[in-house]
Amino acid sequence: MNVLVVLAGALAGLGAFAAATQVVPGRPRLDAALARINAGGAGEAAAPLSAARRFGNLLPWLPAPAADLALLGKDRESWVVSKVACGLGGLAAIPLLTVAATLGGYHVAWQVPALASILLAVALFFAPDLVTRVNAAEKRTDFRHALTSYLDLVALERGAGAGPTEALEAAAQIGGGWAFARIEAALTAARKASRPPWEALASLAAETGVTELADLAEIAAVAGHEGARILATLAARAESMRSEALAATKAKAGSRSTTMVVPIALLGMGFLLLLIFPVVYRTFG
Repeated sequence: MNVLVVLAGALAGLGAFAAATQVVPGRPRLDAALARINAGGAGEAAAPLSAARRFGNLLPWLPAPAADLALLGKDRESWVVSKVACGLGGLAAIPLLTVAATLGGYHVAWQVPALASILLAVALFFAPDLVTRVNAAEKRTDFRHALTSYLDLVALERGAGAGPTEALEAAAQIGGGWAFARIEAALTAARKASRPPWEALASLAAETGVTELADLAEIAAVAGHEGARILATLAARAESMRSEALAATKAKAGSRSTTMVVPIALLGMGFLLLLIFPVVYRTFG
């Protein structure tokens, strides 16, 4: 049990040190300041701490969900740090509880907390993966809803006589929300780099995993290279996306309605037991 006490103390000290390094601001670094200046100040809020970046680079072999992280606006380093922190927290929780139980007079064999610590550490180590996947799925759904409106705006701009490039940029500036902001930022970066806007949309689609955005990039590329009329194509694609979103919403609502059957049935059984119990008690009591 002394080994568990020493292990719990070491893990608690390591957790306190890691928390202190994240809370206490470090000394300003010249390379970080130059990087923020070169980025135009846009990534200052999202830039990870240098300590987190160095720690995240220690595990280059760890596979990361790049598309989900890019969609959520997070980097790989902070994701790795969150996984390691959750794993260490799970590894230290059971020994601390065991020490508390030992001080309270309850003796537990060391095999039980050791196995429980390993299982909890592994489960919490993979918890950020699940959270990232769920949050990215929700953001991707919101992006698809916003993309439907973006297609309508592009079609309206094209109908008003704007060219493919002007229609894409003007529609991104009209809409609001984070999805339109991401599209506008990608188009702005492409314009500054003298690249076609459909290449920026294709890159954004590959980065975030939104395949519908790649379809829009292909449609815009055809219009830009061949001068084809794409009003009917954009309207048909927007209508198709609306139908898919409506079908997905109905399926989600149906699944939630199905899951409500179990708690309602349990509630009804409990109510029946509450009614029957006095009669049974008087009969057989």
